[in-house]
Amino acid sequence: MADPVEINRRIKRLVTRVRRRDDYGTLLATSQVLLPLEEVEDPDAWRAEIKRQARSDRIKVRTGVTGGKVWALLADPIPEVQRDEDLRHFHLYHSHLEPQAKALGHDVRVVLRDGEEALLICQRCGARGYADATAGPLIGGPLFEDECPEGGLPDED
Repeated sequence: MADPVEINRRIKRLVTRVRRRDDYGTLLATSQVLLPLEEVEDPDAWRAEIKRQARSDRIKVRTGVTGGKVWALLADPIPEVQRDEDLRHFHLYHSHLEPQAKALGHDVRVVLRDGEEALLICQRCGARGYADATAGPLIGGPLFEDECPEGGLPDED
């Protein structure tokens, strides 16, 4: 497993990078942004600002208000680079991360993902884990190293 100090440094860097993004930055990074209406002061102004920024970047977006949410989606297909990142993350998650955490009794959930980096937690005990699909892959943290102190295996759905 990876050095715990290095894993914590990478987690902090990932969280800081994602927190710096505004809604338009989130849209560009993930192809979508979805917010509860109560988090947006003026949904029409929010949608207009997203569209204005997209026009200046010559990007097509769709926006709307549905079911108590305001949203924006990139209208064009996901770029090939992002699709490749998604596939590598999906493969890493299902072939290594989830089985390794479950073997230790954890109920794993991805809480933050940016590109091929992800922060994961156990929904039962809060143990954290970090994964980077491009670094070998690099996997570390208590989620992948320590048994879940809550005992037993998570319920199967």
